[in-house]
Amino acid sequence: MAGGLGYDGGQTIVLPPLDLAYMAATLLRKGHPVRIIDADTERRSPASIYSSIQKEQPDVVIATVSLVTLHGDCSFARNLRQYGSHRVILKTGITYPDLLKEMLEKSEADFCIIGECDLAINDILTAKDRKGTAWMEMGALRLGEKSIVENLDQLPLPARQLLPNEKYRYILLGEPVTTMQTSRGCPYPCAFYCAYPLVQGKKWRARSPEHVLAEIEDIVKNHGIRKILFRDATFTLDRERTQTICERIVNGRYSINWWCETRVDRLDYALMEKMKQAGCLGMNIGVETGDEDIMQRHAKIGLTLEKLKGISSDASQLGMRLHFLLMIGLPHETKESIYRTYKLIGDLKPSSFGVSVVTPYPGTELYDQALERGWLEIKDWESYGGHHAVMRTDHLSTGELLAAQRMLNQKYILLNKGRIGEAVSKLLDRRFRKWASIKH
Repeated sequence: MAGGLGYDGGQTIVLPPLDLAYMAATLLRKGHPVRIIDADTERRSPASIYSSIQKEQPDVVIATVSLVTLHGDCSFARNLRQYGSHRVILKTGITYPDLLKEMLEKSEADFCIIGECDLAINDILTAKDRKGTAWMEMGALRLGEKSIVENLDQLPLPARQLLPNEKYRYILLGEPVTTMQTSRGCPYPCAFYCAYPLVQGKKWRARSPEHVLAEIEDIVKNHGIRKILFRDATFTLDRERTQTICERIVNGRYSINWWCETRVDRLDYALMEKMKQAGCLGMNIGVETGDEDIMQRHAKIGLTLEKLKGISSDASQLGMRLHFLLMIGLPHETKESIYRTYKLIGDLKPSSFGVSVVTPYPGTELYDQALERGWLEIKDWESYGGHHAVMRTDHLSTGELLAAQRMLNQKYILLNKGRIGEAVSKLLDRRFRKWASIKH
């Protein structure tokens, strides 16, 4: 989640490590024996993994590092070498130089993979290529050339046979579920605060419908999975491509259910109808705020409340669920603008929504601005999982942000109680108006 930097989704969201599965597939093609240990999903302790390393004596271990678990991940990687691994390599979505240096020093790893090395991993392990990697040399951080996969159709199918597929779940789809990524990169200006352009770049690259359908067929026929979460930052960016994918799912009679994430301004009724026919149960929609001025400043440039209301109405007619992705705490946010978000939820009544507190990921413009203005109040990376208030703004304290998050979450509970919660809903509305100093 969060482009690989880490997001606290709890146990209701347990997703496969696609990045490792892609690299494993490339290494298998080269004839190397490969194993994936998904320690979180399999609830394995560090001690049990050290024991496996000691028994199997692998030539190399590639260990992932997320922002929110950085210190524990580095400690784990450093200990691996004691149990017999000849080489230890880190894999991360983090690109911020100061953090890369800290990771390499604390982990004592040989180097770190920071680029899209899905296809180059064999050359990297045999020291033929350093693109997409970072390493320490004479006490200084060194960075190889950037590495991205321009033609995503060159990617192998992820090595799902190495994963505990039956254990993956997504609260809006159920289980077992798997994930797919049919495109990478995001060209929208949300890069001010969003991790996806930071990690994947702003250039949008897409797999062809044929390549996407080949993976769907593998998922259904070879792994028996019929629930798919598409992890593209904007799944419907190319509407014609999306429609073609949907038509081929229908024609292939794959009988799958799926979920995706996209933008309101990349949807229309005809496309949503086709998606529904192809098994789409719903979508995550980046709304962020109910204040249109903040939408246009930083949050979702191009999104309007009118467009959002139209798509919400279309989804309701089609029987598709919308999950609103909301965020509070952007630089121009005020109590009044948060109240507008609260009112938007009440007016549109999405089937579900999630409320994150803005997280200034290192490397984003928001992080630089927060440093410059002295907004950062928590610098413990464990708190950078999307649900802690780690920064204040000129308008809101961290305490006020957490109070607003609690009230918005209470609104979600009340929406699901229907008439039983009407009286309590009115009470909450009065409390929120008083908190935001809103008069009738």
